[in-house]
Amino acid sequence: MRVAHAQIRREPHIHFSTTETTSILFSIVTLLFAFHMFGVSDSGIIVGIVLGITLHEIGHKVMAQSMGFESRYKLWEIGIVLVLAMAIITKGRFIFAAPGFVVTEGDPTPRERGWISIAGPATNIILATLFFAAGGAFATSAAYVNVLLAIFNLLPLPPLDGSGVMEWSPGAWSTAFGMSLLLGFILLI
Repeated sequence: MRVAHAQIRREPHIHFSTTETTSILFSIVTLLFAFHMFGVSDSGIIVGIVLGITLHEIGHKVMAQSMGFESRYKLWEIGIVLVLAMAIITKGRFIFAAPGFVVTEGDPTPRERGWISIAGPATNIILATLFFAAGGAFATSAAYVNVLLAIFNLLPLPPLDGSGVMEWSPGAWSTAFGMSLLLGFILLI
């Protein structure tokens, strides 16, 4: 999630442009193609990653728009190339999965930036919990992937989400990071 600095506030509303919807669909197709190209067979992992990454970014967008900021999903062309290149170079063992990101226009306060930042990892924690509750090998794989996405994105290092959350509220960061670690531990036992 990146924040562009310009004072743009509107009535809170959630919307997706045609270009944005196309970019999201292209990102999903690229990820699915990268997995399919090398026969990754664990459908729980595939669904977990594709849903986790897509809904993580949409979580940022929805939170920003609900606060009155203009926000959009942007296809990252370099990320698309990296998705495919890493899949080819590593023969599917490692797929760099960052085909796009959300750009938020405006100048959010640290508190607003914190809420926008935590929305992505919180989405992954919710997805992981729902998959875990569903049970079964497929759902457990999808839950595990979303826990890893939440933990990674909550690292308090720029440009990761954790840095924005930590700047706003170390307590909120500790709670979210702790929940992610706890859920990950539960999945391992």
